[in-house]
Amino acid sequence: MLRGISIALVAAALAGPAGAATPPRAVTGMGEQNPTMFDDARFLDTGIRHARLILPYDVVTARGWQLGAADAWLGAARREGIEPLVTFTARWGERRRVHLPSVREYAKRFAEFRARYPWVREFGTWNEANLASSQPTGHHPRRAADYYRALKRRCRGCTVVAVDILLTGNWRTWRWLRAFQARAGRGPHIFGLHNYPEVTRLRSHVTRAFLRRLPRARVWITETGGIVRHNAWEYNEDRAARVIRHVFRVTNGLHRIERLYLYNWRFDGNRDWDSGLIARNGRPRLGYYELLDGMSLARFRPVPLPVDEPIAPPLPPEPEPDPAPEPTPEPPAGGPDD
Repeated sequence: MLRGISIALVAAALAGPAGAATPPRAVTGMGEQNPTMFDDARFLDTGIRHARLILPYDVVTARGWQLGAADAWLGAARREGIEPLVTFTARWGERRRVHLPSVREYAKRFAEFRARYPWVREFGTWNEANLASSQPTGHHPRRAADYYRALKRRCRGCTVVAVDILLTGNWRTWRWLRAFQARAGRGPHIFGLHNYPEVTRLRSHVTRAFLRRLPRARVWITETGGIVRHNAWEYNEDRAARVIRHVFRVTNGLHRIERLYLYNWRFDGNRDWDSGLIARNGRPRLGYYELLDGMSLARFRPVPLPVDEPIAPPLPPEPEPDPAPEPTPEPPAGGPDD
């Protein structure tokens, strides 16, 4: 916790005099595909009340294990009072990823999802929609914007992330965003950023560039974290912990960022990607302690849940004891003729 205290002291020194405005609170969430997170007392003790789940847009009609996994995750989140952010993506399966649904098909599949899970009120239109190597929307930003508009029309009152972007900073990303914005219409819209490429190198210039280029946008970091192992990044828990510390420092200074979702809670055994705060054997990694340090900062500190009613109703007053009956006098000895 010493690092968290030192970060807080630095932030206080940079904030200026005591009368300066207090920065807005940022919501901390966790991205995780495994519902066992909700059974982990360490997660529940963090005070995190928001979690993100990625599902194929056609999960209800796909049925089978995909729908079973969605039922288990969303049921566990509901049981623990966690607010889910469900982000849609392409059909699962290598061959099926190339399918680009029509707007009508997307809207119909979403209506089926809403009918099955009416309590879910926060959605992401499409995950990393600008990533042409793995998403059918990568070359179709206008279609992604049409999905967003259709989702908004069919879920009045819901909170909708317009699109989730893998923030690479190259010219293709900015061109994709311009086309998306032109089709999405007047905002402000919520944009979800995934800034792994730069935070892994302990940088933040692309995130800052996004804030400058889209001054009216609402901004969430919907996926970020410390990569323990991935492709050229060899296994290194220390590096991952440093990245998580960096993410909290950067977000603490960028007050337009409203939410911060780290990914992910526990390593699931996938040797191609590991960013878990908890090792597969249940051991907490250094990144877990950096999460606790970061959440000790005022901007990320969880808000206690309101208590609307007493935990138990007051006991009824005890009834007054009945007065003792008057003793009955005994008759005198002998009869009236004595």
